[in-house]
Amino acid sequence: MSVYNSLNDKALLDAIRQDDEKAFAALFDRYWNKAHVITYSKVRSRDVTEEIVQDIFITLWDKRASVNINNISSYLCTSIKNKAINYIEHNIVQKKYWDYYKSFIPSSESSTEQLMDYNSLMEEIETGLNQLPEKNKKVFELNRLEGRSIPEIAKILDLSEKAIEYHLTKSLKQLKVYLKDFVLLIFLYNNL
Repeated sequence: MSVYNSLNDKALLDAIRQDDEKAFAALFDRYWNKAHVITYSKVRSRDVTEEIVQDIFITLWDKRASVNINNISSYLCTSIKNKAINYIEHNIVQKKYWDYYKSFIPSSESSTEQLMDYNSLMEEIETGLNQLPEKNKKVFELNRLEGRSIPEIAKILDLSEKAIEYHLTKSLKQLKVYLKDFVLLIFLYNNL
């Protein structure tokens, strides 16, 4: 039995702050299974669970000098909850993108070229969205991908309806400008 296994969480955290890798390994061994079980119950994917738990412990180690943890169990639960929410939100947005844009693919045609064009278009749309200012991107996603109304978005983001309309208009204009050449190329290619 290692001397670290007999230390309480506070003592382990203090040792970790002093760059003690063995203390970190003991803390990891103590909480890995609990973190894994809790994470899996939220995301229902072994791969995602492994990634989230690993990321939480790597972050803990990377920020060991500056992190102020009083209760490691609470810290892990909060971190898991936040990472699981981010994962679920990301999946919802990805599904919304797919549902929103697959309506542009003719259902009777499923050629490889069209699928490649579609995938390229999706990548370009994602790239275009990532180039938008954060507020414009959020308003666009809430309105166009989640189907929320302007008054709902105004309440969520604590902005006026006029501000929401402004951000939505601006994001649509920027996306149209960003995608115009790409869409024109696909149109010309498919009509040759």
